[in-house]
Amino acid sequence: MQINGREESNCILQTLQEKRKNFKENIVLKIISFKNDIANTSFIKIKKDFAAKLNIQCDVHYLDENKTSEELKKEIENISTQQDVKGVIIQLPIPKHLSKESLLNAIPSKLDIDCLTYTNLGKFYQNISSIVPPTVLALDYLVKKYNLIFKNVLLLGQGDLIGKPIAQYLLNNHIDFTCINNIEKDIDQLCVSSDVIITGIGKPNLIKSSFIKKGSVIFDYGCSKLDKICGDCESSLEFQNICSFFTPVPNGLGPIVVAMLFENLLK
Repeated sequence: MQINGREESNCILQTLQEKRKNFKENIVLKIISFKNDIANTSFIKIKKDFAAKLNIQCDVHYLDENKTSEELKKEIENISTQQDVKGVIIQLPIPKHLSKESLLNAIPSKLDIDCLTYTNLGKFYQNISSIVPPTVLALDYLVKKYNLIFKNVLLLGQGDLIGKPIAQYLLNNHIDFTCINNIEKDIDQLCVSSDVIITGIGKPNLIKSSFIKKGSVIFDYGCSKLDKICGDCESSLEFQNICSFFTPVPNGLGPIVVAMLFENLLK
């Protein structure tokens, strides 16, 4: 089956709307961005629209990347202390010449709903955190909702946003897995011997239909743009028909990850 990310997101939204009724006070989410381009504007709009459906005020702050990391850190700290702020996120990527670690850790851990500060990540990696990366929450949501069985798991990607937190999730749940990156030469052979494939490399058409076996479960976190937005898996009817469970790109995991961001906010 191929999931519909928007429908799944709407199901989560309904639950969150009920939770929101428990909070009478104003809730403000701050989104910090360095680029006002089409891609960033699109991602931010999705979050703003979701916030509006929860009666959450969502403010966007565009920072000047020509300033020093220390200056920007102080700006983020000031934004975080404004009235009624309950969550702060930085729309990635952060310009390479700036200190990513310094800026992310300028967000107070109690407002870090993306779970990217050292404090929250450290607790997550020790399996003692109440705040979990939204990418992990999205995976866990689908696993539990559809009673998916994880065996012979292949994880493609070792990045900070997907590969590393997903690997920790698998470890925390005592699930054996193999983790590789995109320079692995035998990706096709590893895929065909795997029952579950989780990929977040960002390389379009990396995984072909000929690489996977009948009944595979596939989570595609990849996001690249050619003539259209696409994932790590090739977009074909044949590919979808081989899988027993598949998250397409677009309209797969993306909307669910956004919903889980607000799950963290309302915690």
